[in-house]
Amino acid sequence: MPSFEDPVADAGELSEAARGLAHASRLFDDPADSYTVLGELQSALISLHQSLQQLAAMHTRLAGRTSTDAGDRADGREHALTAAMRLESAAVHVDRATDHLMVGFAENGQIAWLPAPSPAERALAERADDLEITSSDRADPPPPAPAPGR
Repeated sequence: MPSFEDPVADAGELSEAARGLAHASRLFDDPADSYTVLGELQSALISLHQSLQQLAAMHTRLAGRTSTDAGDRADGREHALTAAMRLESAAVHVDRATDHLMVGFAENGQIAWLPAPSPAERALAERADDLEITSSDRADPPPPAPAPGR
């Protein structure tokens, strides 16, 4: 269960969950489950967008409390403000990704997934493919007839 009070632990849980989903989403027992997964990903991206914006705001708000490891406060402030700008940019890109995901989610919702073929149906389909003559198996067509008068 997320702590909602420890951003470091929550970020670690998010990373682990994303890694698990990347592995699990290679294959679906039921392709219709992709609809639910896409909906959950949409929710996750919206939350990620919010987290990036909040991190950017924190960098801006606390820029006066920064320095580099060498003790340079001006340079520390500059790094904090640059980080804030980059995090805001990342949030915009996540927002765009969310828009694309929403369109894919809507398209996915229009799909009626058919049941997987039985082993016998797959074997028959493979056999039919083996029996088809492809264009590369056909003999070359005869050359065109010479034009009259030549």
